Amino acid sequence: MKIFHPYGSKERLFEMVNRVNGLNEELLPKEKKEEIINKFVKEVCKYLGVSSNKIEISYDPKEAQGMSSFGKHTPSTGIIRVVAENRNLADVLRTLAHELVHRKQEKEGKLYAGAGDDGTNIENEANAEAALIMRRFGKTNPIIFE
Repeated sequence: MKIFHPYGSKERLFEMVNRVNGLNEELLPKEKKEEIINKFVKEVCKYLGVSSNKIEISYDPKEAQGMSSFGKHTPSTGIIRVVAENRNLADVLRTLAHELVHRKQEKEGKLYAGAGDDGTNIENEANAEAALIMRRFGKTNPIIFE
């Protein structure tokens, strides 16, 4: 099956977005990424009604292998940890949104042992809400689509 891309190809679309942004992944410095991450966290926490404390961004490329994931919310400590090394900014933000939704679920008393397993209502809710958050943030911050 052939997939129709209105801009010719997915690569062409990203090339156009990069030109509009005036940046590409190689030119977006770590400091700028962290500035955008901080802005994102502030907006999402306000939207979800949760705190922005205890969020850790890791630049250790081996940490994801150890966690078997790119992000983790630990209710017992309140820590959210997200791996950012070698990842697209939008993907890092989506992971942050997902874990912040888990923080909201914890606040609402929805979390239980195994709630984060694939296919649970809790995990599906976090995935769906993170997608909506990304669409909303991306509309006003197209730079995230580096």
